[in-house]
Amino acid sequence: MRIPRTFQNKTPIRLSMTPMIDVVFLLIIFFLVASYFVRSEQSREVVLPEASGARRDTDESLPHVTVTVESDGTYSVGGQPLTAAQIERQLQDLAEASAADGRSSQLRIRADQQADYREIRQLIELAAAQQIRSIRFAVTAIQTN
Repeated sequence: MRIPRTFQNKTPIRLSMTPMIDVVFLLIIFFLVASYFVRSEQSREVVLPEASGARRDTDESLPHVTVTVESDGTYSVGGQPLTAAQIERQLQDLAEASAADGRSSQLRIRADQQADYREIRQLIELAAAQQIRSIRFAVTAIQTN
């Protein structure tokens, strides 16, 4: 069978790689920005207390909220200053979401060395009111000889 002359004169189909490369670069940028925001959860700098029995956090952690207590007693989550009522709402949302998944939730506290225990106690009481039984404290590990 002969191919008609009109098909013989056309150029072959070519695929342009430029759009595919653009998409790959956009994905790379997206994942870099997303990983930055995950690390910025602990964006407020505080001087953590020291502890000799400190352990590293495991990868298989529970769903959690990390609350930073600064030396002046202010709370922040992800670098955003919040009131106790706003943190209570976040803990309530966390507890409800975890209960829907059948998992327990966790409160992580990053408290400055100079922070009053009153603010930390208030966080613990807020967590207890939401049935959050797992609480972890961020500390600086000290070496014992």
